[in-house]
Amino acid sequence: MNLNRKLNLVIPVERGDGVVYVHSMPISREVFERYFMTIAKTFGRIMVEGLARTSPRIAMLMLRKTAQDDGNWTGTGGVELGLVSEIRRLTSVLLPIQTGGWGQISWHDAVREKRLDDEEIAEVENLLAFFTLSAAMRRRKEHEEMMEAMAEAFSLQTTSSTSTEFASSLLTLIATASTGETATGSLIPS
Repeated sequence: MNLNRKLNLVIPVERGDGVVYVHSMPISREVFERYFMTIAKTFGRIMVEGLARTSPRIAMLMLRKTAQDDGNWTGTGGVELGLVSEIRRLTSVLLPIQTGGWGQISWHDAVREKRLDDEEIAEVENLLAFFTLSAAMRRRKEHEEMMEAMAEAFSLQTTSSTSTEFASSLLTLIATASTGETATGSLIPS
């Protein structure tokens, strides 16, 4: 159940020392089919309980609660080691590097190395769960439109690029970006 045109999610994380980008690909059809009941129950629970507006902040929590209520959170076939691990596996973090450009590390390594703080981790994981649930429960032809609307509402991006391609595009965007302002004064030191 990959998104139409393989739309991937990009979450810019604003930090005191600049921005990092979290790039995540959609889950496969096989993963969806394995966890469809938990995905559907969680999505339905969010809608029935009137939590749609707050779900980008609580989606991972709701996914955990739903799976725990069903006795399906832990264990080898559980949601934590299956669905959530897959969402994390499909996610990478793009960090600026000292020599210029962007380095890429896995979500797991970014968390382990404390490249993001606990609040940033929770925010990103809730957004990842929200987009996973929303995309999985929409008809295929609605995916692109839904992703673009959600991305705009939450200041996120969608892309068909892989994380490596996206990192390369950041170099191009930053290198050619112009403020439109002209320099004033002399550039020659006095």
